Amino acid sequence: MAGSLSLSLSMRVLVNLESLNMSESVGNVTKHRKAPVVIRAKEGGYRLIYVPVVSGMSLAHGLQRLLAQHADSMGLNVTRMSLNGFFMKFADDKIIQSYYPEVADEVKGKGRSFCDVERTIVEKCVVADVGGFLYANKPVKRNSRFSFSYMMPALDAITDGAVGVYPQQHVRYSPKPEEAGQMLYNVDTGSALYTLSFVLEVNKISRMDSCIEPKEEDKADLGQDERRRRFEATVRALVDMLDKIGFGAKKSRSLPHWVVESAVVVAYQGVAPFITTPGHSSGYIRDTLDRLRNYSGDSWTLVYHVSEAASGLTKPPEAGEGVSEARNLGEAIRRAANWIAERL
Repeated sequence: MAGSLSLSLSMRVLVNLESLNMSESVGNVTKHRKAPVVIRAKEGGYRLIYVPVVSGMSLAHGLQRLLAQHADSMGLNVTRMSLNGFFMKFADDKIIQSYYPEVADEVKGKGRSFCDVERTIVEKCVVADVGGFLYANKPVKRNSRFSFSYMMPALDAITDGAVGVYPQQHVRYSPKPEEAGQMLYNVDTGSALYTLSFVLEVNKISRMDSCIEPKEEDKADLGQDERRRRFEATVRALVDMLDKIGFGAKKSRSLPHWVVESAVVVAYQGVAPFITTPGHSSGYIRDTLDRLRNYSGDSWTLVYHVSEAASGLTKPPEAGEGVSEARNLGEAIRRAANWIAERL
């Protein structure tokens, strides 16, 4: 297999009354995360505004937690800490000794090379393989095989004023008001047409970053069978995360009203990974296809989904060679993943 093999997606999702990513408490108000965004001003030029967002770190945590669960159900190696949703990522000898007994003896052994340490950790935990880690004592750094954008309001929705965050007042009540009475508190909720993007470098799963010496060639890869199984676990986690809202905070009392309006998923084989166009306008699916067609020497397939509610706003491309329509987001991800699996 030559070059990069990647899976990428962008989507537009209408989310109402969510508190998925809270940043701080000020007095009795728990505040939603906000970030600065530059938009075009109607009078010309640009202006800066602050909008509700969900961080890429929050999205990555959700994917890795689901990945650990799917890996365990498939009989793949995963550490106890990853299964419990704690991603300290090995860090140093003190952390490893206290929390990662699966690798403690092998990582700290005398004469262990960078390559040996990385391979040991990658073998023992799928999350470390796909999500990356940093072990500072050696040091060994493994880059994450996937990347997430922030989930942010689509720019066309911001321009139309269809985005907001507002505190909702709640109260806790004591049956003995003379002792406690009522406690008022406020929790921010955000509503917007959000967009997010994701890319996974599939060919780098189960390949070592630190095994660069010719004598280490036999240690540099866990093999194609392991790569296929770990890729399958990652795909299952991604579908659960985006199709079942498998991430974020405060869902016990602020379960979002989540509707996927459209999505584009691209499986790609070329020199470098392909990243889909962010969903900031209704034409992002066609723009993604136009960009793909510039890379005439590379192989790819594009799968898109447009909901009935959004069909009047989005003009998807005609189905044809390398282009197909899916009934929902999960089907779109799975179909593109199958294209990649055939090439692993």
